[in-house]
Formats: sequence, structure tokens, C-alpha cells
Amino acid sequence: MKWLIPFSLLMIFEIIGNFFSGLFGSFQTLLLIPLVLAIYAIANYFWLQALKKGSGLARGTIYFGVILVITTILMGFAFYEETIDMVKLFGIGTGITSIILLSDFKKL
Repeated sequence: MKWLIPFSLLMIFEIIGNFFSGLFGSFQTLLLIPLVLAIYAIANYFWLQALKKGSGLARGTIYFGVILVITTILMGFAFYEETIDMVKLFGIGTGITSIILLSDFKKL
């Protein structure tokens, strides 16, 4: 349970980093590069802290991957006018299903 706070901070910084990476793709200004790298470095620090506090590599990686994919798809839909088609919805559904099937609620 101690790993939930650093893991949550990891996800917040990863989502912020993805947002600014998308801005770099749109505007291509070199000023965003150090900002994005710094945000990802902070996220990596929290990933290491989550591992240190017991998230487990397998469980943490599954949660990280699924949450990041879902938020990236939603961010693309909300901010960058991408469409959500059946393939993306299927991917979101299987990701959520994988979290449910692989979760060990006793260890949370």
C-alpha cells in the first residue's frame, strides 16, 4: 500500500510529460525538450520509489501500461482531435479487463 503514492505521482508526471510531448509534435519548439526530459526524469524517480516500496515489477508495469494507454487515448481525443474507433475501444476494454484479472486486491 505504501507504493500507491509514488505510483500515483509517477502517473501524474507521465501524463503531463505525454501532454507536453504532444505539444512538441504540434509546435516543434526546442524549448519544450528540456521541460519534457525533466518531467520524464521526475516520473522515473517516482517509478523507482514505487518499486522500492513494494509495487512489484510485474504488477506495476501492468498498471502503468494500461493507465498510460487509456489516458493517452483520452488525451488525444480531448486535446488533439483524434477519433476513438472500435479498435481503440477494444484496446481500452482489454486493458481494463487485464487489470481486473491480474489484480490482487488483498495486497493493495
